[in-house]
Parts: sequence; structure tokens; C-alpha cells
Amino acid sequence: MSPAKPLMYAELLSNIRQISVIVALEEPCDLTTKVELSADGRRFILHHGGEKSSLGLPERVPPSFQLPNPVSGAKELTWRLPLAGQPTHPSLDTMQSDSAPWSAKLLGEDLEFMCRACGVVIVKRGTIRTWKDLPSENWAEMMDFWHCHKPDVPEASDSSPTDEGVEHSAANRGYGAHTTFAPSPGIGFVDLTTFLLSEIDMQNIQVR
Repeated sequence: MSPAKPLMYAELLSNIRQISVIVALEEPCDLTTKVELSADGRRFILHHGGEKSSLGLPERVPPSFQLPNPVSGAKELTWRLPLAGQPTHPSLDTMQSDSAPWSAKLLGEDLEFMCRACGVVIVKRGTIRTWKDLPSENWAEMMDFWHCHKPDVPEASDSSPTDEGVEHSAANRGYGAHTTFAPSPGIGFVDLTTFLLSEIDMQNIQVR
């Protein structure tokens, strides 16, 4: 009876530009078990038990990449292969950084708002002195959930903060579990798609 063929699987990990290769063997590795890449870098080749098995890769890898040989006695083998060439699309870090056009720490007092259509000034430069980040849309619901299901904590000692102190600290930050966002004059809130400003800080607008 011929030995069972090994189970071989390759997965493209595009975000980190690698290919994961997994091999499951019926018989454990020995000193004759070897692995290599094809000359064009598109196939993974396994030599085991006198048999040769080949697996097509989802993308090309550098043919010169040195594959470490498996350890004797192992039956489950894994490799990470780098993709060949340079990336043709933005990296994950770049896409994540580009997804946020601005944040509170990047905005200053010299910011001015103008109407895109007519060019009239809506918020004068220097009007907004402080910028704060808006929380995510479900932030308030999560805070309410935490307060309803807050885990048991030991009674506060003289050296540990009390619930009242924690709530006071949250209030000092500008929002708490039951906060409704209503910006004060001179303070602006910002998230990925929204500016939240006080009506007092704006001009040349009509509120409907």
C-alpha cells in the first residue's frame, strides 16, 4: 500500500504580505524530509517518505527564500513565506491612518471654517480655543451597561478613590456615563465625520 499523501494548505495573508503554509503528515518527519520552492516561486515542494508533493501558492514568493527544514519527528509543519516584489496597495497602517482626516490633537486655535459654496466665514480664526474628541456612537450605551453591570469592588479605603471621585474625574474630562453633549462657547468636538460646535461661536448661519 502506498503511503497516504500529506495534507497541504496555503493561505494568503495579504495584510502582512506573507503566505502561511501548513502540512499534516501521516508519518513523522525524518532526516530525508526536505522542502523547497519551485524555480518560479509559485509552488511549494515537499520531499517525504520517498515521495514528492507539490502545492500551488496563491501568490509568487522569492525563489531564493531559504525554507527551514522540518524537525525530525514532527507530523504537523508550518512555514511563513514572504511575498515577492513591492506592495502595490497601501499598507494596513497607512489605510488606518488615512481613515481619520483629523483629530482633536491636530486642531488648534487658528482653525477657521468657511462655506464651501460662497466662501463666507462661519467660524472666525481663534474662536475655538479647545478641541476634544467625540467618543464613538455607542460609547454612552457601553458606559450605561458598565454602570448597570459593574463588577463587585472592595469598599473604598482612605487611600483608594471612591465612586464619587471616579464620577467627578469623568466629569472633569468633559463627559460621563449619562452625559449629553452640548458644547460650550470656545470648545469644539470632532470625530471622523462631524464637528460639534456651539451656536454662539458661529456666524452667517441660519438655524432651522
